[in-house]
Amino acid sequence: MADPSRRRRLDNPPNVFTRAILWVAHPQLLWQKSGGMRVLERQLFTAARAGLNSVLIAIPEPDAKQLATLRTPPGLDIRWTSKGETAPMECEPPYLGISADHFIRVETLAFIARQNFPSPVSYEDVSGLSVIQVSPTREDSISRVRQPLPNGSYRRLEAPLDQGPILDWLMAAGPKKQDGFMARHFDRHLSLAASRALLETSLTPNQMTLFSTIVGLVGASLFLGDTRLVYVTGALLIWLHSVLDGCDGELARVRFQETDLGSDLDFWGDNVVHLALFTCLGVGFRLSGHTHTLLLAAIADAGVFASAWTAWRHRRKARAERARGPEAGVVDEPAGDGLESKLGRLENALAQRDFIYLLVLLAFMDMVYEFLWAAAIGGCLYFAIMLHLRRVNQNEQARQPHPTR
Repeated sequence: MADPSRRRRLDNPPNVFTRAILWVAHPQLLWQKSGGMRVLERQLFTAARAGLNSVLIAIPEPDAKQLATLRTPPGLDIRWTSKGETAPMECEPPYLGISADHFIRVETLAFIARQNFPSPVSYEDVSGLSVIQVSPTREDSISRVRQPLPNGSYRRLEAPLDQGPILDWLMAAGPKKQDGFMARHFDRHLSLAASRALLETSLTPNQMTLFSTIVGLVGASLFLGDTRLVYVTGALLIWLHSVLDGCDGELARVRFQETDLGSDLDFWGDNVVHLALFTCLGVGFRLSGHTHTLLLAAIADAGVFASAWTAWRHRRKARAERARGPEAGVVDEPAGDGLESKLGRLENALAQRDFIYLLVLLAFMDMVYEFLWAAAIGGCLYFAIMLHLRRVNQNEQARQPHPTR
């Protein structure tokens, strides 16, 4: 089954700081590439994703040719200083001063931007260099409180920018927290290596999604055959689809190219491959003389489609409500050790792609027929658990007291 997406609404407070100055010590550094995009582009997208609305770049505006090639976040107000102007006078407090010589995690900048600061603060790297300066008022005479940034929340820019520690730091944003055991410990190592090689190419995440889907469909079609060699080849292509399917999200997250369209393509691409796999298994065994396998395939497909459609409706609702947060399942895992909590963990386990390793193993053992039975039972079980937990979650929300008006 495909891993259906759900969004957990996070009631984060609004940003206290919506404006920032990007302090530039080395202007030529801004136009160098790192992780598939220019340093300046990454700084601007980081600010926008952290909830900032306006960024003043503390250098004169570049020429039109450079600006024409600059990818900027939609909706972000970008300004430049002119000769003789001082940046602080151009940015009304409260504002953040951000070092252009460092990369910062979006979640770190977003956390700082949401805080109330009674006095100026300077967040520094391990060497004492200022990475983020918090300016809540115009009182520049007040000494800044010095605070260290957590390890891993920033990276100082040092040559080479397109490889080594800098790229390792950027690629750490590629994996998903909800990866299954095999995906986390095996598949991700392969997909991250592939994504790393593709970062500087013109291949888009959506193109990667379509390519991985085609690989999966070719693998699924091989299960129309009836030999172990064909089954093993098909299973390995399905596994390759799973590995490559991780690349689209990795490329999108590292390059800041996530879009609703890309997320939807990834979601339905996975489900189409799984529908094709179960259908081809049923038809292939039917051609070999098994009379009931079409029914098994239909049951497995019904489970996949019902789960996907339920998740799709939840996804659209969450998107309409502008829910924020990482993708996960259809409902959150209930806390504790009760039945709902155990069912939640089972649901998340069934949603992972680790079942593909079972397909590969059974293909080598020439037991693909048994896999079809497991798919029919597992698909229905997964959908039943999803509906139950979704109902429990809705009832729990209905019991919550209304906020004070």
